[in-house]
Amino acid sequence: MINVGIIGTGVMGAGHARFIRDHIPEAKVVGLSDVDLTKVEKLAQELKTVLISTSNPEELMNDSRVDAVIIASPDPLHVAHLNLAIASKKPILCEKPIATTLEDARDIASKIRAYEGQAGKKMINFGFMRRFDPCYQEVRRLIATGDYGAPTFFRTVTRNVSSTGATSTGLFTNIAIHDFDIYRWLFKDEWESITSFYPKRSSLSPEGLNDPLILIGKLKSGVTMVGDIVAFNNYGFDCRVEIVCEKGSIQIGTHGDVYTQVNGVGGAPKGGKMAENWMTRFEPSYIEELKAWIKEISSGVINPDLATVEDSLIANEICAMGLASIK
Repeated sequence: MINVGIIGTGVMGAGHARFIRDHIPEAKVVGLSDVDLTKVEKLAQELKTVLISTSNPEELMNDSRVDAVIIASPDPLHVAHLNLAIASKKPILCEKPIATTLEDARDIASKIRAYEGQAGKKMINFGFMRRFDPCYQEVRRLIATGDYGAPTFFRTVTRNVSSTGATSTGLFTNIAIHDFDIYRWLFKDEWESITSFYPKRSSLSPEGLNDPLILIGKLKSGVTMVGDIVAFNNYGFDCRVEIVCEKGSIQIGTHGDVYTQVNGVGGAPKGGKMAENWMTRFEPSYIEELKAWIKEISSGVINPDLATVEDSLIANEICAMGLASIK
């Protein structure tokens, strides 16, 4: 049994806690930390397995009853909590991003490399859950069959209903960062360039937020991305992709359905009520990611799909490239 502590009890932290409770019998949540102790106590009462409730993340991290820790705190706190993680010498799953600035990302990544070098093994993974999504895995498999020919370009959409506390920089480091990671993983390729544009600003987005965001990116193979990021779409969580190949099209619909257009036969997307947020749409992905993390801890066998410090740093590097290119 792996006893897990969670730093941050908002949407992400509470979601992870419930997924562990409901789907991972090899682990249980024994510790919670958040500056808002009311949220901590409410979640602790719901879980019924919590032994440590605290507003001090260092106390949670260093408690001997905690075997491993999930960092699900707000993005600007990740670096501070990763420093605590290094000192604790415990296995960690940290939500993306590794940091909110490239300078901080490079600094903490350097510390993590040195720490893992001394430990002689990977100790810190990062939460890029789309790698575990059945749809993206199926698209990767379909491309590998060769039946659709070589990919040429793809269109991608990530649109939140709302994004509390979103910043213009955060559209890159909190939202677009998923695109920068998943397509490296899907195509087994590296980014060559990102160019960013602001279209007409939505009047329904908070004052001062540049929303939406348009991205054009190219991988080193030449495969090109045309994408958009919307922090406040006001209609329902919407995450889609179309991979246009030489002989056909492979698509992931809003509802997590995979369909194709090939050999004169066109598939159609599912309809119906949309998810309210990413936690609902990607619930199976989070669960599989947590299973992989717990298995890696208990077995010592590295899962190649769990994002490493290098993966996380590269994603931040691409965010910085996109920010620097804004037109």
